[in-house]
Amino acid sequence: MKFNEGIPIYLQIKEEIENAILTNTIREEDKVSSIRELAQQYRLNPQTISNAVSELISEGILYKKRGIGMFVEKGAQKKLKKKKDNEFRNSDLKKLVLKSKSLGITKTELMNILDSIYEEGGK
Repeated sequence: MKFNEGIPIYLQIKEEIENAILTNTIREEDKVSSIRELAQQYRLNPQTISNAVSELISEGILYKKRGIGMFVEKGAQKKLKKKKDNEFRNSDLKKLVLKSKSLGITKTELMNILDSIYEEGGK
């Protein structure tokens, strides 16, 4: 994994795990690799991995079974979809609208552009 220098690494690891859950690479109730295994996989300090995992646990995405390991919480995918949807609506879409307005693109023009891109499958 290539890391973005502008974003803390633990947040990028967290995002990677979230995306694996969203894409069913890791399914609900599946065991997740240990902090030590993830640290070896990403060649990072275990504390960095621990920070990412701790946030996911506090958000109810992962849970620990003492002596057994970490697992994906039932309903985690639904929680993540809701979270990502809110982020998209409240950040990305707002930025798009503000940028469009600053460029003089009308609402109708923007909707036509979005329709066209959507129909093309985002290409």
